Amino acid sequence: MQHTLLGLREGALTIVYNAILVARGAMRQVLRPSEVGVRVVLTSGDSVALVRHRGGRRPWALPGGGVAKGETLAAAALREVREEAGCAAQLEGLLGLYHSFAGGMSNYIAVFICSSLGEVRAPAGDLEIVDARLFQRRDLPNNTDEGSLRRISEHGSGKRGIYGPW
Repeated sequence: MQHTLLGLREGALTIVYNAILVARGAMRQVLRPSEVGVRVVLTSGDSVALVRHRGGRRPWALPGGGVAKGETLAAAALREVREEAGCAAQLEGLLGLYHSFAGGMSNYIAVFICSSLGEVRAPAGDLEIVDARLFQRRDLPNNTDEGSLRRISEHGSGKRGIYGPW
């Protein structure tokens, strides 16, 4: 019975999350907002951390999210790692600044490089994130976000100080 209830809860969270994505997309088309966000290339040895969102064609991505009012970019990056990957992190540097003008909005994304200070694990019962794991760069999931794949490749090539499209 417990397993059935857990499955129903997870299914309901997935439906709610995807409904929120649809509503958010519609609002962005109308309001055309500007947003500032962060993503993190979170490493542990030779591995990189990815989180899996509840929805989307390519649900695996670098941890990250929006920057709160009055929050620095670096503080937002470390907070997002704690919330989405379940661990503390050491800030190593800035990979680059990126922009995306898709979906009716102007989105500016700072991508930080951090090293993990603990075990990467998914948050329990989270609306947005259902999994968080370390992957070897050669073994990334096929359904990883394309922008995240480019950032991981840039980091692996030793690039820094990048400015360009997401």
